[in-house]
Order: sequence, then structure tokens, then C-alpha cells
Amino acid sequence: MSLTSTSLLILAACVTIGAPVATYLLWNRARGPRPVRAASRLGLIGLCQATMLLLVGLLINNHYDLYASWSDLLGDDGGGPVALHQATRTATDLNQSGTPATDPNANPNPNPNANRQPQLGFGGGGQSAHGTAPNPAGTVNPANVPKPVFVPGGHDTQVAAFRGPLSGIGGNGGDVAVWLPPQYNQPAYANTRFPVIMLFPGYPGSPAGWFSVLDGGGVLQQMLAKQQATPFVLVAVNVNQNGQNLNCSNIPGGPQMATYIAEDVRTMIEANFHVSDKRTGWGLMGFSDGGLCAGKLLVQYPQYFRSAAQMAGDSTPDGRQVVRAGTDFVDQNSTLWLLTHRHPGPDQPVSLLAAVSDQDTDSLPVAFQLQAAAPDIVSVSEHAHGAHNPAVWRSWLPEMYTWLSQHLDSAQPAG
Repeated sequence: MSLTSTSLLILAACVTIGAPVATYLLWNRARGPRPVRAASRLGLIGLCQATMLLLVGLLINNHYDLYASWSDLLGDDGGGPVALHQATRTATDLNQSGTPATDPNANPNPNPNANRQPQLGFGGGGQSAHGTAPNPAGTVNPANVPKPVFVPGGHDTQVAAFRGPLSGIGGNGGDVAVWLPPQYNQPAYANTRFPVIMLFPGYPGSPAGWFSVLDGGGVLQQMLAKQQATPFVLVAVNVNQNGQNLNCSNIPGGPQMATYIAEDVRTMIEANFHVSDKRTGWGLMGFSDGGLCAGKLLVQYPQYFRSAAQMAGDSTPDGRQVVRAGTDFVDQNSTLWLLTHRHPGPDQPVSLLAAVSDQDTDSLPVAFQLQAAAPDIVSVSEHAHGAHNPAVWRSWLPEMYTWLSQHLDSAQPAG
């Protein structure tokens, strides 16, 4: 009898109804000394409560697809992916400038600033700290970014309250959590600009979940010890400000969450840590609603981000404020719509990995719809086992870090 079967649900309902009936019939039939009778009656009450909890648990599990099978409930995810459906253009097809390496007639640098972030000007005539790209209007000058106070957080992170100067969002505490790889403080890497992965939780969720429940830093540290990934700086962002599911979108007349992530937080991290100032050194990753954030922000901001990985992510936002803004606005913040209508150009190529399980029936079709819309951008990692829960996503992290290591700049000792 499977965990999500109707027969198990019916059986649980029958037992839940039968337990109080049995308690009524057996209450006065308890035999033995008074302590034994009391223990028997308490056991009957406990049975009623246990059967009710079982029924409620099954109903919740079936509604949210948290666990798809008994093995899933017991933590057996079935191992690695069953199949990796690669995008038609892989990382090896692109050179460092983002130009298809197999095209002998391609301009080797069609846009000299394509891999630079245009808002890096520190003043002084609009000169960039790492180049000559001007600081355009409406973007953040890192010299003007408030320096938040980072304090030690759990799981080797440092956390800060950060209010974005452009978006006006944040400042409530725990807005940003940063995890630094061991190499960050080693002398050999003192002049290295580390690649960054921005991390997004689902809804409801907080940045801390990335390092507690999913152990995002611990998993990466184990891989670094085995030289299985590049040293990333991990930056988890609170995308559910004030308990609102904004789907990482700029709400008309409301919170500007996309700006907060792509402009405010990213620039603040660059101003406070020695990290990459190139789009090819910035990636995104999220699970569930956070997976939607990773995918759509990649396509909305290809000038800032090179690659993203989404685990069991959706393609269409459903947050209350997003839906209220109308169908057109929902479309413009849908990864599927964006890949179809706002396909990034060849001067700013992007790559998206959609990880799904055959047992997660809500997320499974989404991944293949995304790949059908943009086969040159989207790869699909298909797993046989695992439903919509953190234990499954944690087991996928080594694969996600490996893939992002292949699609983002690596961190090397710099002289």
C-alpha cells in the first residue's frame, strides 16, 4: 500500500473514526488495579490522538506532495539522476567571452562590457572600480551602498540586516546570510575574486534554511575537500519580506524585490567581499518558489547572472500581489514566458539547470516545458525518486554545485 494511495487514506479515516468508538466501548471494561485501569484509559485516549494525527498528516502530505513514497519518507532518494537532458549548447561550447567557440566568424568580443556589471562606478567621472564602464542612471554606486553590520550566524554564516538603497526593501534583520569557503581567508587567495551563488528559499522560508535544513555550506565544504567543486561564496537572501510571497518580482506600486536582489544585494556583496565583478562569476539557485526566482531572474537579468539551478521550481508566479497585478504582469515574471519572449542574446548567454523528480508531479512537467521553450539554455536533471521536500533537495546539492562549477568562473589562487 503506497504512502499516497487512496486506500491508505480510507484506512486511516476508518481507524480514526473507530478509535473513539472503541474508547467509548472499552472505557468501563478496563480491569485490574486503579493504576492499571488509568493507564489503559490513557492509552485509549492516546490512540485516538495518534490516529487523528496520522489522518491529518496523510492529508497534508497528499495535498503538498511532501513525500511520494515510504522510501522517500525514510530518506532514500534513490541516488543520482536517472537522466540528464542536456541543453543543445553546453558550457564547453562557450569561451570566456560568452561567444560560441565553434563559430570561426564570430566577433571574439562583440560587447566588451557584456561580462561586466555596469553599476560598478565608484564616482570620479563615472569610472568603474574594475574597468571604464560608466555607472548608468538608476543603478547603485557601490561607494554609496550602506555597509551593513555582519554578525556571526549559525552554521558558519554571517548575517546582516540590509535595506536596499534602490528598492527600499529590508532592514528587518536576517535579510542576507553569507557563507565563505575556507579558501576565502587563505593567503594564496587574497587577491582572488570568488564566484558567487545567490540562494533563494521557498515560501514560506528564510535564508537560514539554506544552511540549517539543507546544510548548503556543509555540503559544499565537503565537496571542496575532495576538489569536486569550485569555492563559491554563498549568499542567501530573504525574498519573503514581511511574510509576503513576492516571487522575486517588482510589484507595481509595491515592493521591488527583483531590484533588491539583482541591484541592491548584489552590489552590496561586491562592495564588502572580494567577489567576482563579472556576470560569468554570478549564479543563482533556489528550491520550490525559490527555484522560480532563480530561473526567472536569470532571464530577466542576463547582464548580471550567467547560470542558475532550480530544484523543483515552478515557472509561473502565484504570489497574491503578483496575481493582483494582472495576467500580463504574471506573464512577464514567468520563466516560461520569458524564455519564449525575452530569450537572452548571444552576447549574454545563460544556462539553466532544472532538477526534478518523476514523483513530484507538479514540478516534473514544468522542467520539460522550460526546455522545450529554450533547448539551447535549459538542461533537465531527471530523478526517479523524491517528492517536494528539503531532504530530497539537499541530496541534489552536490549535483547542483558540480553543474554550477562547470558553468561559472572558477576561483583560482591569484598573485
